[in-house]
Amino acid sequence: MSTGGGGDERDQFEDWFEEPDGETGRPFRDPDAETWLEEEPEDYGAPRDRRPLIAALAGAVALILAGVGIARVVGDGGDDGASPTAPATTAATDTTTGTGPAETATTPTTPAITVPEDVTLKSGDEGGNVELLQEGLAALGYDVGTPDGVFGPGTEEAVKQFQADSGLDADGVAGPATLTALNEALGSSG
Repeated sequence: MSTGGGGDERDQFEDWFEEPDGETGRPFRDPDAETWLEEEPEDYGAPRDRRPLIAALAGAVALILAGVGIARVVGDGGDDGASPTAPATTAATDTTTGTGPAETATTPTTPAITVPEDVTLKSGDEGGNVELLQEGLAALGYDVGTPDGVFGPGTEEAVKQFQADSGLDADGVAGPATLTALNEALGSSG
């Protein structure tokens, strides 16, 4: 497309780029639009030392962890050397006198635990006989931890203590003599 007067076809669109005030060639710019880019950043002062804050947070975490640990020890009964006690059961006994209503009295009993006396149990052994040994020692107040059927260091130490208390050779091996003494102490025979 050619226009008269030797002009370029781009000249016909020249009025599209005119500013409202009639000026051309200068881009429109709002003087307030980009002032935030030219402002100096606000000075917030010198950086503060954050070590006290970090130390306080570390102390709070330590206190929380200590509280959780104490709660676990109190909740589990702890492993502080205290021996677990066997739960007491009660048996009802009829004490009728012949006249009047029957009265029942309860007497505490301990569960009957009998360890086979014809075996020898020592450190490293595992199984049901070891668990019976551990339950018997625990019922007598010796600390074996949780009876799990594994003859470990805790069970060996409890056997040694029981042997010493019973006048036996405290070697930590639960042989027939130790198991017989254990069953007698438990009030049962094997």
